[in-house]
Amino acid sequence: MAVLTNDTLFDGRLNIKQAKSGYRFSMDAVVLANHAAIKAGDQVLDLGTGCGIIALMLAHLHPDITIYGVEIQKTQADIAVQNVNENSMADRITIFHRDIKTITPSMTSGPVDVIICNPPHIPKPSGRINPDDQLAIARHEIAITLDDLIKTGKRMLNPTGRLIMVYPAKRMVETLTRMHSAQIEPKKITMIHTKPDTAAKRILIEGVKNGRPGIVIASPLFIHNEDGSNTL
Repeated sequence: MAVLTNDTLFDGRLNIKQAKSGYRFSMDAVVLANHAAIKAGDQVLDLGTGCGIIALMLAHLHPDITIYGVEIQKTQADIAVQNVNENSMADRITIFHRDIKTITPSMTSGPVDVIICNPPHIPKPSGRINPDDQLAIARHEIAITLDDLIKTGKRMLNPTGRLIMVYPAKRMVETLTRMHSAQIEPKKITMIHTKPDTAAKRILIEGVKNGRPGIVIASPLFIHNEDGSNTL
């Protein structure tokens, strides 16, 4: 059994267990949960939920939404279920242990309003694959590719549903092109910078299924102030 650590968010109101070694959630997940445009009553699908961090944060921030989390790694899915139960959110969060390519609208009471994702982003042939399988699957396109993610979005979103995700800035053109080709029109991009004097390494992107062309470039988001303190 994996050794878990106990972490807290929102001044101790949210308790998160995660593996002590192996994959642990990153600042990308925190940015996504804090800055995703979620509306009251939304039905949300979190792809690659890991320990459930994004689903848990969204449920805390938006008590009137329903969330489904999908995770292919059983160890991570089991931790997510434990986190959901221990935070008394089982009435609003459902965790599925399965491949996102097999998820269907019948499993989520119909198409969803929002898909949110902090997906693996390193192309499989690129770079050294981490010998830790859990880390490798979380970071490299082994179990899920950008195409898989966008195809799932097209299949699972309602006719005007939104896809929201964090992705590497260097893959922005590819992401925009593939979303547009799948009739998920990119509508808003936020450049994410570590500090004000650094180049953007990530983007927060939102697309709308069957949306009209037209994109907004939002004000940049800085993770740290110049003195190194967090902005979140």
